[in-house]
Amino acid sequence: MRKRTISIAALASASVFALAAPAMAQDVVPQAAAETANGIDIVVTATRRSERLQDVPLAVSAISADQLAATGFKDLTNIAYTFSGVQFGTTPNDAGFRVRGVGTLGGFTSASEAPVGLVVDNVVVGFGSPVNSLGDLERIEVLKGPQGTQFGKNASSGVINITTKRPELGEFGGSAFASYGSLNERDIHGAVNVPLGEKAALNIYAFDRAYDGFIKNIVRNEEWGGQHFYGTRAKLLVEPTDGLSIYVIGDYSRQKQKGPGQTWTLNKLSVAQTAPGGIAGLPFVNLAALGVTPGLHNNVSIENGQGFYDVENYGASLQADLEMGDFTLSSITAYREFNEAPYVYSIDGLPYSKFAAKSKGETKRFYSQELRLTSPSGQPLEYIAGLYLSRQKTGLGGGQSATLSPALPYSVFPTISITGGYNVTRTTSDSAALFFDGKYHITDTLSLIGGGRLTRDKVKASNFSYVDPALAPFVPPMPSNGFTPSGTLPYTARPLQTSVAKKTDISGRAGLEYKPDRDLLFYATYARGYLGPTVTFSGLSGTRSSVAPQTVNDITAGAKMQFLNRTLTLNLNAFWDKYKDLQTSVFDGQEFLTENAGGAEVKGFEVEAVVRPGQGFSFNTSLTYSDAKFTDYITACPGVIVRAGNAATQCTAPGSTAATPLYQAAGNVLPGSPKISVVMGANWERPITDTLTFDASANISFRSKTQNAVADKNTVQPAYEVVNLNVGLGDADGAWRVGAFVRNLFNTDFNSAILGLPFSDGGYVNWRTREAERTFGVSLEGRF
Repeated sequence: MRKRTISIAALASASVFALAAPAMAQDVVPQAAAETANGIDIVVTATRRSERLQDVPLAVSAISADQLAATGFKDLTNIAYTFSGVQFGTTPNDAGFRVRGVGTLGGFTSASEAPVGLVVDNVVVGFGSPVNSLGDLERIEVLKGPQGTQFGKNASSGVINITTKRPELGEFGGSAFASYGSLNERDIHGAVNVPLGEKAALNIYAFDRAYDGFIKNIVRNEEWGGQHFYGTRAKLLVEPTDGLSIYVIGDYSRQKQKGPGQTWTLNKLSVAQTAPGGIAGLPFVNLAALGVTPGLHNNVSIENGQGFYDVENYGASLQADLEMGDFTLSSITAYREFNEAPYVYSIDGLPYSKFAAKSKGETKRFYSQELRLTSPSGQPLEYIAGLYLSRQKTGLGGGQSATLSPALPYSVFPTISITGGYNVTRTTSDSAALFFDGKYHITDTLSLIGGGRLTRDKVKASNFSYVDPALAPFVPPMPSNGFTPSGTLPYTARPLQTSVAKKTDISGRAGLEYKPDRDLLFYATYARGYLGPTVTFSGLSGTRSSVAPQTVNDITAGAKMQFLNRTLTLNLNAFWDKYKDLQTSVFDGQEFLTENAGGAEVKGFEVEAVVRPGQGFSFNTSLTYSDAKFTDYITACPGVIVRAGNAATQCTAPGSTAATPLYQAAGNVLPGSPKISVVMGANWERPITDTLTFDASANISFRSKTQNAVADKNTVQPAYEVVNLNVGLGDADGAWRVGAFVRNLFNTDFNSAILGLPFSDGGYVNWRTREAERTFGVSLEGRF
């Protein structure tokens, strides 16, 4: 167990002293950047055009792969520690990115799309991630607020826009990287660029990375949480004529994990649960003898059930760009598939069989086609218009079977199939949209910006269950067994039920941009975001829920400024978001279910600053303040209130009855949403000789406390900070570099989330994370 306290002021001092690494957009150096004496112009594609970041009238940040690598992080999800206002959740009710406090809030039975969209090389990714290694990235951009005009209806709260390195025509070269660190962490990746004549080039990238488990399971004598990732990405660029470009990408990756996906440990148990005869008390469980103390920093599991996870993620895309005079016509065709192999897991947290589940595996498929026309830059009217079609299929597998055994301290019989055998939910989501986004220059300094998207959604879902033949048959009481029944309590498989949801809606934005000088930009926009409807079914009972579309009205005003010949960059914005029918989830004591909250409000501001006092030396910081609260959310009375005996006084929302008390959660913070997040950093690079260069960098991330369940203070994760350092010595021309890094320097202990434990009536678990472990490592890299 470990616990550490350190102040923000001390971290800031440490950052300056260590000459830490910048983590914000202004230090990105893409190939298209034009370097100046004291600053760098950053080129991004946040509006689907190549533009200077300082010229984009949006709240957007960006970071290069080299910057991200300087922190020592290895995974795309770790951008949560390099961008303020960005988090990544791994739990069933928070699986995905969160921007400004809003993100995925769907239960595990939900097939709804994520409100924070993921876009990789111009392709909207419906599930999973094709980026399981950071080695071939060009840059990552985070677009904040509704981005549905160009990036799709699901991007109602933001977009993570990723660009990988394109093949280079006429150039042969490559790179290789290897690192080794704590927990037997190893990361090997490399790429080679091969010219195919003068008009084509092929880039092939491959990676293999892994680390050992970080949770000790003392019952099974295993280390849980360890993962192994490997895969490849091949990219072919062909430019047969001056006006035609064809870009083909194919990727494959695989992820394996020992132990269940639920990397949790016991956080809290009630007095009744740990008392003699309780579910975690003598004589059935002796926590003291096992050496386990439930609490916020418990890193030991006593789960007796086995677990493993194996998933494949692959896809392909074809982008063709045709110049038609000054216009460009683009076609992007993509396909993705996500395959989960059969797996088993247990989620009772206890050293005897109570809850067990298994899956026959699942397949998800995503098809998309986009056509867009881009007008020339520098004209009075600049625009992008297009058509987007997609189809997503989920639940293409044999379903899941879960059992609940009233085992000790109750009895060994009966075993109950809580899913009615194998439960299967399948969903097909079709979407079609027309979109237009542009800018009209009223004067040389004042422009009108805006656009719209008309989207048609149709969701078809079905649910059924069938008998699990592996479950022991029911044996009734009879003289031969001493009148003691055994096996599985008889159950009836559920018949097929279907449902359809349809909706046509509009998203878009409108605003003004004022640019009196090359280094000054002021903007104000109104945007409407839209996330389509869906249909979900309970994984346990098959109960259907129709989830209404989510909409958001966003007002953002900001400024992008550079001073002192761009030695100082200061970007800031203030935002106000009003959500209606927010798609969220609720834990009913057994599972997470998707439902609508009547409304939510998110308001705050963001500040990013970069200072470059001299060549090779820079400081930067970013801060996001986001006050995210429900304004109307009537839900089932939280278990913590029921157990305290306060349901009659606190759960009296309209529609409540004595049998079904309802809770009005207005004023409660959105689950998993920190009010304050800060990233600070600095970077120092100094020539030692004509051929050798030394670099030192660091990254500091702070996140204020979060609460993972409505009205439940037992699910609060306290505030914490993470510090990362990196030093290196390399060739002045970048041919090679030897480095050393440390992640989580102060061994800060924290949890990804704290959740109610299913089927325990008052138990809580810590969802542990790899990033809460201090990691020392060394690296070697080279380029040719």
